[in-house]
Amino acid sequence: MDIMNNEFKMPKDLRQMAISAFRQDPKLTVAIDKLQAHSNMADSNEKRNFGLVLPDRKLNFQEVRQLLSRTDETIKDKSPDILLKEQNDTRKSLLKKVEDILDNINRAAENKETPKLIIRNQRLWSNCIYDFDRELFYQNVTRIRSQSYLDLAVRDACCLLETPPWSLGIAATAKGLVAGPLTMETAGGKRVDCMGAGGVLVPQDISGIKSFATTAKYILVVEKDAIFQKLLDEGALARLGPVIILTGKGYPDVCSRRLLRRLSRELRLRALALVDPDPHGMEIFLTYKYGSLAQSHLSSSLACPSLALLGARHSDVMTLAPAEARMRLTDLDRRKLNSLLKRPYLDNAAGAAIKEELKSMLSSGVKAELEALAPTTAALCDAYLTSKLIQGDYLG
Repeated sequence: MDIMNNEFKMPKDLRQMAISAFRQDPKLTVAIDKLQAHSNMADSNEKRNFGLVLPDRKLNFQEVRQLLSRTDETIKDKSPDILLKEQNDTRKSLLKKVEDILDNINRAAENKETPKLIIRNQRLWSNCIYDFDRELFYQNVTRIRSQSYLDLAVRDACCLLETPPWSLGIAATAKGLVAGPLTMETAGGKRVDCMGAGGVLVPQDISGIKSFATTAKYILVVEKDAIFQKLLDEGALARLGPVIILTGKGYPDVCSRRLLRRLSRELRLRALALVDPDPHGMEIFLTYKYGSLAQSHLSSSLACPSLALLGARHSDVMTLAPAEARMRLTDLDRRKLNSLLKRPYLDNAAGAAIKEELKSMLSSGVKAELEALAPTTAALCDAYLTSKLIQGDYLG
């Protein structure tokens, strides 16, 4: 595909960009519209059934207004009173669990029995790297001795109470970035505009985000910060947009994964991943989609099952990457691919195609970086990604 609109340059302030400065390929516009239509159709089939039954006749204006008002009531934001009540109910539930645990310990001691605490297995793929805040560690270094001991203790406590760590006030440090036509409003009334140059840092308190507003039609999850910044500099928000671009800067942190899950579910947007065509890139894609082993007990709150792989595919490496840019798989790469192939969440129809992708990489013994597939960022944005979106051949 030829490079298009290579004279277009993104201004430093994305909001100052004139709409007339760029003309998108009509085929790409149609492909992006299909992404939005697919998300809306899947959402209406799964969970957003408002129970409206339309009669087999033409409705008058008053009837239409009544139907729309009923629909709005089901999707409007929760009132502050309801949110406060839910928070209080959560705290009461946690305190009740703590009381029950202590009561069981006291009862066992009175009966001269050994107290037993039953904790679910936290490291099972069937449950599908949380970096806990180090402040807890530094508060008592001599007693804890190692950050790993604290991580295990916090995970055990969360499993024992059957609650995620953020419900206990244990927050992970955010490192991801998000950019695009997205506004986030916090419970305190603060509004975060994500159209700033270079993107904005993913909020640390994802639960504190009250609402989202966007004109985007899909989400693009980028593995590396370098690619994220290059796409913004190249004007990807306009060339490939309207789109929200998110990066976890490599292996994703909890905050980035929680934000992706909320954006995908609450805005009903299709999410696509752009990762390196190598074992690490595939593992990062699967972490966003299904969750990680270290936090398999939290996958229901972190995973984004609807995420699909836009690129790069192994076939792209074999057809687009020059021979000198292709690299041989190391022994560590092969072990990682074999480990990924054994994960039980791929034992289904959707996972079968992902397994074939992993097997193709393993059998060829070749990997590459995303930069090898296009000579410039303009080629990556206007040729490679545009053609992938138009083809619509997504994995997963």
